[in-house]
Amino acid sequence: MARKPRLEFAGAIYHVISRGNYRKNLFDQGAAVSFEKALFEACGKCQWRIHAYVIMGNHYHLALETPEPNLVDGMRWLQGTFGNRFNAFRKERGHVFQSRYQSLVVEEGRPLLGLVNYIHLNPVRAGMVELESLHEYPWSSYPKFFKGRTPAPLHRQRFLASLEFPDSTKGMRQYARHLELAEESDPSARDALASRYCHGWAIASQEYRKVLKTLYSEKDEVDGWGGPELDELREVKWARALEAAMRKAGKTTESAVGDRKAAPWKVCIARELRATTTASNAWIAENLNMGHPTRVCNLIRGNM
Repeated sequence: MARKPRLEFAGAIYHVISRGNYRKNLFDQGAAVSFEKALFEACGKCQWRIHAYVIMGNHYHLALETPEPNLVDGMRWLQGTFGNRFNAFRKERGHVFQSRYQSLVVEEGRPLLGLVNYIHLNPVRAGMVELESLHEYPWSSYPKFFKGRTPAPLHRQRFLASLEFPDSTKGMRQYARHLELAEESDPSARDALASRYCHGWAIASQEYRKVLKTLYSEKDEVDGWGGPELDELREVKWARALEAAMRKAGKTTESAVGDRKAAPWKVCIARELRATTTASNAWIAENLNMGHPTRVCNLIRGNM
């Protein structure tokens, strides 16, 4: 199965999600204590900052910032260390987590605030606790943020600032009222929130996605990466290759719009892109104004 790409850079913020192999009660009280301890240890080793976290019955969520580009190394240590400790205590063997963890890049500001809200409200939406008792749910950053001095890895300033609340217990009381308004009881709306914050490769505006794509285009790819997320990230590389090919052919964007769909120069460039990049027929068709993707495929093969 193709693996989703990991985009690492200094100062990146991620939504990290991982599910346990044990479908029930992976994180009972003892395991939750052990995971939280390992998480804080990983933060100390990697200088990570946590903007929010929650440990649920069989999975966890982190809003995690990496001042250094070390998500992969840190997550390898965190999940490996917790897995070894869990198996040693339970006298189990094998993988503790179901599959590779997910990591979505998160933009600062409102996207981060929305994610923090989503993470903190997870126990409520799972029916594990009522909203008014959320501060009593122990395996979450939420109750810890109400302390005068929070544990070292936890940082509330960023999401409180996006609401113009002070970095204090007073600010957290204001945030609690904000969270009441953010709670969504409609199941269909909850599904939409889960889709927004748990799927894809980024929780970000279109402008920030463009920045991320440019960062990705400057990095070497790792074997085994794939999926629609990777195609979106690769678009910057494809655009650069297209621009170079059109410049070499003496053509412009206006040429692509004004010339016929099956113009020989378009076919030559399309053939070159398919041979030297992973650009899809659909992307080539759109950017060279060649009509339906199937038409591109047939033209490249010389079937028209």
